[in-house]
Amino acid sequence: MFQELLALNKLEVARVMDFGCGTGLLSQRMAPLARNIVALDSSEAMIEELDKKLLENVEPVVDELTRGLVAQHPAFRGQFDLVVASSVCGFLDDFQEAASIIHSLLDVDGVFVHWDWLAESDKEGLTQESAHSALHEAGFVDIELSVPFEITLADGTVAPVLMGVAYK
Repeated sequence: MFQELLALNKLEVARVMDFGCGTGLLSQRMAPLARNIVALDSSEAMIEELDKKLLENVEPVVDELTRGLVAQHPAFRGQFDLVVASSVCGFLDDFQEAASIIHSLLDVDGVFVHWDWLAESDKEGLTQESAHSALHEAGFVDIELSVPFEITLADGTVAPVLMGVAYK
């Protein structure tokens, strides 16, 4: 996953938002290359784990992504070059609204990259069609969707991973 991100050449000196950062594993990988990272997660316990990593250029924020948060929190002043989300978007109640907020946060040439479990139907999460539709409705003009790898789960089930790359 990190290799796909590096291939985009958007990470170095970038202002990044790690949406749904969890314990901060991806933030930790990006931190040496990025200018600064806003790591957002709705779970205080996850952010506490991120805090233990003592990453100097990472600003943790405990909250949900809303227009109110973006309007009021100082971490969201200024635009982002890159927004990443790993195993987040398929669990959102309204991915299209989140994508719209993310679009508003991106700089002119900004990129949104997300990885999610590929679902067989919209009821189970994100399909390629539902992801493309949400990103398009949010205002993204160039959208690339792929299944770059699969993960074998503990029960032996093979789960394909959907990667979305959306350019503002």
